[in-house]
Amino acid sequence: MTKKQESLKNAKESWKKIVKWWKDIIRWTAKVLSWTGKALYYLIDAWDKAIWEQIEKKQLEKWKKTWKVWKFIRDNTTKLMITLSLVGYWGHKTMDMIEDKQKNKQELVISNDNDEESTNQNESMLTFNERPYFQNPDFFDKDFKVKKDLVYKDKWIILMRDAWMTFYIVQDGETKKEDIRKKLFSIPEFSYLKDSVYDDKIMGFNVPDASLKKWLCIPIPVKVEDRGVDINEFREYSKIALEEMKNNANYWEKTKELIKKVGEEKIINTMIAFARCETATDHKKFLDPIWTTALHRWEEWSKKTPLKAFSFSYYHILMEKNADGKTPWPWLKARLNLWLTEWQCYHPVNAWKLFLWYCFEKVKSDPTYFFKINNLEEAKKKWGKYNWDSSYGQKLWDNIQYLSKK
Repeated sequence: MTKKQESLKNAKESWKKIVKWWKDIIRWTAKVLSWTGKALYYLIDAWDKAIWEQIEKKQLEKWKKTWKVWKFIRDNTTKLMITLSLVGYWGHKTMDMIEDKQKNKQELVISNDNDEESTNQNESMLTFNERPYFQNPDFFDKDFKVKKDLVYKDKWIILMRDAWMTFYIVQDGETKKEDIRKKLFSIPEFSYLKDSVYDDKIMGFNVPDASLKKWLCIPIPVKVEDRGVDINEFREYSKIALEEMKNNANYWEKTKELIKKVGEEKIINTMIAFARCETATDHKKFLDPIWTTALHRWEEWSKKTPLKAFSFSYYHILMEKNADGKTPWPWLKARLNLWLTEWQCYHPVNAWKLFLWYCFEKVKSDPTYFFKINNLEEAKKKWGKYNWDSSYGQKLWDNIQYLSKK
């Protein structure tokens, strides 16, 4: 954590204490004034009637003028108390607005700091030679824009460029992914797709022919040699991601609560275990590097939900919209809140933060839920919560046991 970020965090915590203190004073003062004013209003109204009847009855003229003056003072004092209680109420609301505004301002500053320093931070914390693929600064460019590419339009190929990942836009009448793959590997840029591994549903074009439709954007598989990362490398990336989540404007409190209750080492081991379950098939000898499988997957669960969308990153986080076709699911919303494109999720640091956000949103009441797995039954239960089934429960438990011994 930089000195600037630490001072910002301290200022934020001090500001929160001051605001909370004033809010409590204003709230309770407003309540007391309101209760007192209302009680006086009703009680004195009844008392007025009784006293005035006695004055009229006994014709105590000398008391009438004095009584009216007293009544005027008393009534206006009551009204003033009620007015002050309303002012207190709106003061309390104003303090909420000020607090939100201050929070947004700090979020922006922290976000900008992370944008400027993330690449330098990565370089300073890594103890291995990072492969060129992950050195691309576009991974951390929050202003990066995906662009349409018509350079191969004469070959009936329209692409969407997301930095070092490219989407192929399905054209009218295209019904077989194999035909699309052949069309692409005829271009030098994508000649590596000639290898049959990229037609495999796990390693390459992971979308069934039946789901092809015009304008569907299919992720073109990234080279296998680019996406493989071993456990030790992933562990280094995880440490960077965890530090950044400690400073995340939305989740720094939950992150710190998670670290306090679980511990950093167990958090990182659990994250590696989930990553290996999703993208490394081996869970007995642990020879596979992480993420040998495709970093995108077409999700279509006809038995459970009508979902038809791609998932991305080493955790295969689903990028789905709600039934209205506009508002995002929490996982897509998390990616948008992190200002990540689909391709930027391919970087281990970004994937890690996205997955941790996913865990926090999936079980909002307990940030530690996915990080307390102590036996096979818990692994099955929590994988089921994570992915709607328990089929990888054994795989997850084997990975957790293996990593806990390293």
